[in-house]
Amino acid sequence: MYIILIVVALIYIWRIFQGSRNGLIDEVGALADIVIVSLAVVAGIVVIESALGKNLIGFLVSGIILLIILIARKLLRLVFCSLGLIAKLPILSGLNRLFGTIAGGIEATVIVWVGFAVISCLRIPIDGEPLVALITENKFLNFLYQHNMLYNFIQRMIGIFL
Repeated sequence: MYIILIVVALIYIWRIFQGSRNGLIDEVGALADIVIVSLAVVAGIVVIESALGKNLIGFLVSGIILLIILIARKLLRLVFCSLGLIAKLPILSGLNRLFGTIAGGIEATVIVWVGFAVISCLRIPIDGEPLVALITENKFLNFLYQHNMLYNFIQRMIGIFL
């Protein structure tokens, strides 16, 4: 359990430090990229499962959603690149870094949620005990695990198409 807590704490320290260095614009761009890539992976999985299950409607709809997600990713990268140039102005630079610290904490939460979603799906054992059981022993980790909005969204998406 402590190793999981240490890993999660290191992720938070890393992302908060990077957020204060990079600023809000870069951190929000990275966070949006993580979310969009996660959605693209889910849509890709649904496309594959629909194709294997010979579900033509699900295949077409999820394929179109996947294409929209990939196009949105390109457009968002363009927008955040432009905003990054504006954020380098002297007055905005300090605020950008301050809010970047907060965005780094949010990004760390999303990274932990992705890890917990993978752990939930794979049922990984450590020393014969499921990793989920080790996570739920700690109050902080259990809070993050129980309030994993990303995993809940993934479950709803899969439920809609399958």
